[in-house]
Amino acid sequence: MITETTTLLAPKEVLDGARQFFTAEDSLAAANVVDESDRHVTVATVRSRLAISAWEDEALGKTRVRVSTLRRQDSVGKFLSWLTTAESSE
Repeated sequence: MITETTTLLAPKEVLDGARQFFTAEDSLAAANVVDESDRHVTVATVRSRLAISAWEDEALGKTRVRVSTLRRQDSVGKFLSWLTTAESSE
C-alpha cells in the first residue's frame, strides 16, 4: 500500500517525527529503524516494514510525504493524523 499526502512541515521534521512516532518506547507500532537517508526512514514492525519518504515539492510549496508498506497497517493512518496535528501546532 502506498499512501501520500502533503504537509507544511519541513522534510526533516517529518522524518524526525516518523522516527519518534514509530520507535518511541510508548509507541503503538513498536518498530526499529532499519534504513534511513536524508529523504526517507524505513522501520520494521512485527507485521512488516514501512518506508516513510519526505521531500520538498517546490511546485506546491509543501513537503510531500509517502508511506509505503506491503500490508495494511493502522499505524499508517495514525501517523498521518499525527502529521496533521503537528502541522497545526506550529
